[in-house]
Amino acid sequence: MTSSTEARPRAGPGWLRPVVAVVGLLYLALGVAGFLTPETASVGHRPENTVWLFSVTTVLTMVHTLVGVLGLLAATKRTGSVIYCWVLFLGFAGMTAYGVFAAAFAAPEDPINVNWADNWLHGLTAVAGLVFGIAGARAATRRAQEVPTHRDLPPKGGTA
Repeated sequence: MTSSTEARPRAGPGWLRPVVAVVGLLYLALGVAGFLTPETASVGHRPENTVWLFSVTTVLTMVHTLVGVLGLLAATKRTGSVIYCWVLFLGFAGMTAYGVFAAAFAAPEDPINVNWADNWLHGLTAVAGLVFGIAGARAATRRAQEVPTHRDLPPKGGTA
Protein backbone atom coordinates (compact mmCIF):
# COMPACT_ATOMS: atom_id res chain seq x y z
CA MET A 1 0.00 0.00 0.00
CA THR A 2 1.36 3.42 -0.86
CA SER A 3 0.77 6.69 0.90
CA SER A 4 -0.90 9.62 -0.84
CA THR A 5 2.23 11.77 -0.44
CA GLU A 6 4.41 9.30 -2.29
CA ALA A 7 5.21 10.42 -5.82
CA ARG A 8 4.71 7.93 -8.62
CA PRO A 9 7.21 7.82 -11.48
CA ARG A 10 5.97 9.33 -14.73
CA ALA A 11 7.21 8.34 -18.15
CA GLY A 12 8.71 10.93 -20.46
CA PRO A 13 10.07 14.42 -20.02
CA GLY A 14 7.73 17.37 -19.54
CA TRP A 15 8.45 18.81 -22.99
CA LEU A 16 7.46 15.63 -24.84
CA ARG A 17 3.69 16.09 -24.57
CA PRO A 18 3.64 19.51 -26.33
CA VAL A 19 5.99 18.18 -29.04
CA VAL A 20 3.70 15.21 -29.66
CA ALA A 21 0.70 17.56 -29.78
CA VAL A 22 2.41 19.72 -32.42
CA VAL A 23 3.29 16.66 -34.53
CA GLY A 24 -0.31 15.49 -34.20
CA LEU A 25 -1.65 18.89 -35.25
CA LEU A 26 0.65 19.05 -38.27
CA TYR A 27 -0.40 15.61 -39.50
CA LEU A 28 -4.06 16.36 -38.78
CA ALA A 29 -3.81 19.58 -40.82
CA LEU A 30 -2.16 17.68 -43.67
CA GLY A 31 -4.88 15.01 -43.53
CA VAL A 32 -7.75 17.49 -43.45
CA ALA A 33 -6.20 19.44 -46.33
CA GLY A 34 -5.98 16.18 -48.26
CA PHE A 35 -9.68 15.52 -47.75
CA LEU A 36 -10.50 19.03 -48.97
CA THR A 37 -8.66 18.41 -52.25
CA PRO A 38 -11.06 17.26 -55.00
CA GLU A 39 -8.52 14.83 -56.49
CA THR A 40 -8.31 12.73 -53.32
CA ALA A 41 -10.23 9.82 -54.82
CA SER A 42 -7.82 9.35 -57.74
CA VAL A 43 -5.26 6.57 -57.85
CA GLY A 44 -1.88 6.59 -59.54
CA HIS A 45 1.15 8.78 -59.87
CA ARG A 46 -0.07 12.16 -60.99
CA PRO A 47 2.01 15.16 -59.97
CA GLU A 48 -1.02 17.48 -59.94
CA ASN A 49 -2.58 15.57 -57.00
CA THR A 50 -0.74 17.39 -54.23
CA VAL A 51 -1.34 19.42 -51.10
CA TRP A 52 1.55 21.79 -50.69
CA LEU A 53 4.35 19.44 -51.82
CA PHE A 54 2.82 16.18 -50.64
CA SER A 55 0.84 13.75 -52.78
CA VAL A 56 -2.86 13.19 -52.11
CA THR A 57 -4.76 9.91 -52.20
CA THR A 58 -7.51 8.58 -50.01
CA VAL A 59 -5.23 6.05 -48.30
CA LEU A 60 -2.43 8.52 -47.58
CA THR A 61 -4.89 11.16 -46.39
CA MET A 62 -6.52 8.69 -44.00
CA VAL A 63 -3.10 7.67 -42.66
CA HIS A 64 -2.09 11.30 -42.07
CA THR A 65 -5.41 12.06 -40.37
CA LEU A 66 -5.17 8.96 -38.16
CA VAL A 67 -1.60 9.84 -37.16
CA GLY A 68 -2.75 13.36 -36.29
CA VAL A 69 -5.69 12.23 -34.16
CA LEU A 70 -3.57 9.61 -32.37
CA GLY A 71 -0.92 12.28 -31.70
CA LEU A 72 -3.46 14.56 -30.07
CA LEU A 73 -4.80 11.69 -27.96
CA ALA A 74 -1.29 10.55 -27.00
CA ALA A 75 -0.35 14.07 -25.90
CA THR A 76 -2.80 13.83 -23.01
CA LYS A 77 -0.49 11.51 -21.03
CA ARG A 78 3.27 11.23 -20.73
CA THR A 79 3.29 7.47 -21.20
CA GLY A 80 1.10 7.82 -24.28
CA SER A 81 3.53 10.35 -25.72
CA VAL A 82 6.47 7.97 -25.37
CA ILE A 83 4.52 5.09 -26.93
CA TYR A 84 3.37 7.37 -29.76
CA CYS A 85 6.99 8.27 -30.54
CA TRP A 86 7.94 4.60 -30.88
CA VAL A 87 4.89 3.92 -33.06
CA LEU A 88 5.84 6.93 -35.22
CA PHE A 89 9.33 5.55 -35.63
CA LEU A 90 8.23 2.05 -36.60
CA GLY A 91 5.31 3.09 -38.80
CA PHE A 92 7.04 5.85 -40.70
CA ALA A 93 10.26 3.89 -41.13
CA GLY A 94 8.14 1.28 -42.91
CA MET A 95 6.31 3.92 -44.93
CA THR A 96 9.61 5.49 -45.94
CA ALA A 97 10.97 2.15 -47.12
CA TYR A 98 7.78 1.51 -49.08
CA GLY A 99 7.81 5.06 -50.47
CA VAL A 100 11.38 4.85 -51.73
CA PHE A 101 10.59 1.72 -53.73
CA ALA A 102 7.22 3.05 -54.91
CA ALA A 103 8.63 6.41 -56.02
CA ALA A 104 11.64 4.79 -57.67
CA PHE A 105 9.59 2.32 -59.71
CA ALA A 106 6.43 4.50 -60.12
CA ALA A 107 3.79 1.85 -60.67
CA PRO A 108 0.65 3.56 -62.06
CA GLU A 109 -1.71 1.44 -59.94
CA ASP A 110 -0.02 2.32 -56.62
CA PRO A 111 -2.87 3.17 -54.19
CA ILE A 112 -0.71 5.21 -51.85
CA ASN A 113 0.89 7.44 -54.50
CA VAL A 114 3.83 8.70 -52.44
CA ASN A 115 6.31 11.13 -53.93
CA TRP A 116 9.79 12.18 -52.80
CA ALA A 117 8.43 14.99 -50.62
CA ASP A 118 6.32 12.39 -48.79
CA ASN A 119 9.39 10.19 -48.40
CA TRP A 120 11.33 13.04 -46.82
CA LEU A 121 8.42 13.90 -44.53
CA HIS A 122 7.96 10.29 -43.45
CA GLY A 123 11.70 9.71 -43.04
CA LEU A 124 12.18 12.83 -40.92
CA THR A 125 9.13 11.88 -38.85
CA ALA A 126 10.61 8.42 -38.26
CA VAL A 127 13.92 9.93 -37.13
CA ALA A 128 12.11 12.41 -34.86
CA GLY A 129 10.04 9.56 -33.38
CA LEU A 130 13.22 7.61 -32.66
CA VAL A 131 15.00 10.56 -31.03
CA PHE A 132 11.98 11.59 -28.96
CA GLY A 133 11.23 7.97 -28.04
CA ILE A 134 14.78 7.45 -26.76
CA ALA A 135 14.70 10.76 -24.85
CA GLY A 136 11.34 9.88 -23.31
CA ALA A 137 12.45 6.38 -22.31
CA ARG A 138 15.64 7.72 -20.71
CA ALA A 139 13.71 10.36 -18.78
CA ALA A 140 11.28 7.73 -17.53
CA THR A 141 14.15 5.52 -16.38
CA ARG A 142 15.82 8.44 -14.60
CA ARG A 143 12.59 9.39 -12.83
CA ALA A 144 11.92 5.82 -11.77
CA GLN A 145 15.39 5.65 -10.18
CA GLU A 146 14.95 8.98 -8.35
CA VAL A 147 11.52 8.34 -6.81
CA PRO A 148 11.68 6.55 -3.44
CA THR A 149 9.43 3.59 -2.90
CA HIS A 150 7.45 2.95 0.28
CA ARG A 151 10.18 0.54 1.42
CA ASP A 152 12.74 3.37 1.34
CA LEU A 153 10.67 5.69 3.53
CA PRO A 154 11.00 5.59 7.33
CA PRO A 155 8.09 4.00 9.21
CA LYS A 156 5.33 6.31 10.42
CA GLY A 157 5.62 7.40 14.02
CA GLY A 158 9.08 5.98 14.59
CA THR A 159 12.65 5.96 13.48
CA ALA A 160 14.38 3.43 11.33
